[in-house]
Amino acid sequence: MAKYRPYIYRTPFQHVLYALARNQEQYNKITGRKRDKFLDSGADACVTYFSDKKKETLCVVQIGDVTEHSLLQVHGLLLHEAVHIWQEVRACMGEEKPSSEFEAYSIQAIAQDLFEAFEESEKVNG
Repeated sequence: MAKYRPYIYRTPFQHVLYALARNQEQYNKITGRKRDKFLDSGADACVTYFSDKKKETLCVVQIGDVTEHSLLQVHGLLLHEAVHIWQEVRACMGEEKPSSEFEAYSIQAIAQDLFEAFEESEKVNG
């Protein structure tokens, strides 16, 4: 069976990269770091932020075993993390008062990418 390969998405304005990791191996592959522990916050899901010299931020959404959660709950978790990514985008852009439509469409796009990545990871691993 094929393994899920995390895809790194880029926000439309080129400020933030983001990806979904489901386990330690995927987290290491995305970040290139082996010393960080996957999902060490104790939460069901979280975002970890990395910045590089090019002033790009990489947001890694971590969500592990969700067999005890419904798909609706998983989408809720991913939507929550999408908002955190959006908050990082706003900070990187220096955007203090985005329009409500700009904010809504941005969060929608990020969330849909995360939903798609989760679905793909379930197809190959589940």
